[in-house]
Amino acid sequence: APMNELPEISKRTFWDVEISGINFEESYEWVIHRVFDRGTLKEVLVIVKYYGSDFVKDVMKKTTVFLPNHSILLAMAIFKLKISDFKCLEKRPFQMTY
Repeated sequence: APMNELPEISKRTFWDVEISGINFEESYEWVIHRVFDRGTLKEVLVIVKYYGSDFVKDVMKKTTVFLPNHSILLAMAIFKLKISDFKCLEKRPFQMTY
């Protein structure tokens, strides 16, 4: 279960919302996606610690929401996942871009 103390995330990562207004329990999927997309590596690790490694891994694997390539690659590196583990890629195959 998540800790009582909210994770420290920068205003830069959540530039469009008031951080104090985020419900980290209800909006966990959005929070995790946003931090993997826009956050620093430190913030990603803070979020993984906050929600728990297995929980975050499951959210990243099971989401059907579009995830940017860098978010997928980061999740693959942190959780030792394969491209085929990501449900969101069933509709949109992973395109390697350089």
